[in-house]
Amino acid sequence: MKQFDSIVEKIKQKKIDKEGFIQELESIKSLEDIDVRDFENLRLLGLPIVSCEEDIYIETSNTLIKDQKFCIVDIEANGSKPNEFQIIEIGAVMVQNGVEIDRFESFVYADFLPESITILTGITLEDLKDAPSVGFVLELFRLFLGDAVFVAHNVNFDYNFISASMQKVGFGPLLNRKLCTIELSRKCFMAQKYGLGFLMEFFDVSFGEQHRALVDARMADYVLKQCFSTLPSEIKTTEELIEFSRPPKKKKKKKISHKDC
Repeated sequence: MKQFDSIVEKIKQKKIDKEGFIQELESIKSLEDIDVRDFENLRLLGLPIVSCEEDIYIETSNTLIKDQKFCIVDIEANGSKPNEFQIIEIGAVMVQNGVEIDRFESFVYADFLPESITILTGITLEDLKDAPSVGFVLELFRLFLGDAVFVAHNVNFDYNFISASMQKVGFGPLLNRKLCTIELSRKCFMAQKYGLGFLMEFFDVSFGEQHRALVDARMADYVLKQCFSTLPSEIKTTEELIEFSRPPKKKKKKKISHKDC
């Protein structure tokens, strides 16, 4: 949703005209089934916007990191593509000011599970046969997540998979702000590698066997805390943190024309 992301970039920098914001959202195909004039509904989808007279702004631009709720998430799935496969487990911890305030964990019913996924995760079809449906679990997870910042190790995979799954069952896409602990850790400390397993060895800690959703979420939460302890002092708000975590933009190579030769 690049068009949506560019709109959010505008409103995180300054208040913008409410009507213009609505018109831009109405032009986004993936939001065509969403009432974008209902700001409370947008917040339920995860977008932390605030209406102020005729303008709107994004709350995370003013929220201090210590006051922000971060939802650290991990999923296991029976394949890598959300249009072909499904989530089989979700784990998440809700953290505020460095303290876990809630957690979420559930298997998801599935009748298909490749042997390779069982070998990787230890999850079997027997574990999933009496689990709640994907729609039921995603509804509960949506309520749990609220408009917290969605955090994950390689965030785009978990975020996009859950968002696509939400849309499949008719709940609309995720609109939460997101933060990647891989990208953030690269900015905060030097390590040979940044995979979760390696980082747990690097910090000499253990939370259990990797590739189970809640365990991996707790690992990513630990990485996030280590990053927070080394953040530059000038990074104070949630949006400053998100901006700081991003890798530098790659410069486009100048095309050489025959005239330049």
